Amino acid sequence: MSAKTMASVLGLGLLVGCGDFEEAQDASGGIGLGTLGKADSDTDDSGTDAQGTSGDDDGSGSGSSGFGPVDSGPVFDVGDGDSANPETTDSCGTECECTIPEHQPCDGATGDPFRAMGLGCPGELAVQSTVTGPAGAIGVRSSFGSNGTFAPREGQSYAVIGSGFVTDLDFETPGGDSNVDPLHCNDDLGGQWDVGGALPPPLQIGGVAGDCTTDPVLVGTGDCSNTIADQFNQGSSANDYVELRFELDVPVDVVSLSYDFAFFSTEYPYYFNSAFNDMYVGWLESEAWTGNISFDAMGNPISLNAGFLDYRDDAGNLPEFQGTCMRQHAGTGWLSTSAGVNPGEHITVAFGIFDLSDSILDSYVFLDNFQWGCEPGAPVTTPEG
Repeated sequence: MSAKTMASVLGLGLLVGCGDFEEAQDASGGIGLGTLGKADSDTDDSGTDAQGTSGDDDGSGSGSSGFGPVDSGPVFDVGDGDSANPETTDSCGTECECTIPEHQPCDGATGDPFRAMGLGCPGELAVQSTVTGPAGAIGVRSSFGSNGTFAPREGQSYAVIGSGFVTDLDFETPGGDSNVDPLHCNDDLGGQWDVGGALPPPLQIGGVAGDCTTDPVLVGTGDCSNTIADQFNQGSSANDYVELRFELDVPVDVVSLSYDFAFFSTEYPYYFNSAFNDMYVGWLESEAWTGNISFDAMGNPISLNAGFLDYRDDAGNLPEFQGTCMRQHAGTGWLSTSAGVNPGEHITVAFGIFDLSDSILDSYVFLDNFQWGCEPGAPVTTPEG
């Protein structure tokens, strides 16, 4: 396992005391296969690019995002926290109050999926970010369906990745459309995005021989959640793999992270309760945990088999899916995952989605509201009201 306690590759030079932050300095700018950094303070966020919601990319993209520069400033990218909840950290050597600096959303007019999730806003913590997949399978949305269920959780937009093209989401499934071979959201992104029987490092399919929360020696030996292998091995091949990934240093006086997401798939109803359905993986690579952090209480990965599949549009009349390719298919509501991290450590987070076994019958995930928090512990995912 890599030395996660090393100084950040971003050169942030974090000099942080108990509840007292110094300014983090970073000279890098721009994102995509590189850094979501901080540029001049007069840079605005009004630009969009080919990965916005209106593009018609054919899947031939190179995988770089090219979302443009990001503003500079001193504070960290964090959400609301409970400042009354004290945590003991090695940084302070005594009991510290967990303090969460304010976060100002910056996604009002952006095609940048990282900003849409709440990362890299002006004056906040810079992150090193990369994307995997064609440009047409990565985008930004501000709504879905007709009743506001999938409004943004933070700011004005959220990121979208899929094993099919994002623009297909706005093509409504015709009445009586085939569940075996649907008209929309049924794309093959191309063989260059088929990763086969292994996921991109540091993601691992195999689990660990025990509990990472009680036996730290297991961290780094596999998927601490033990949720990926059973389903993956029944399909044995990840195709149309698309991923958003970022690295950053955990602020010294927080002890957890969280984010919100929702999952949808055209594999419902034909492959419902079968072994062969697409998967979404939220991977955390840290000193406390290496593995999937988004799964249900029964240990099912996020797919049609997870316990969160609340919206099943068998009759084609759910307002949540009206006007979309998920009509007559299924998805979750907004879910929230939280996971403990060690203060001050360097972490990698990867959000990946893929078709299992085949390259059609697409699935998508919405991603929003990345935050730091004050609730340590093993990963847990719960529905959001």
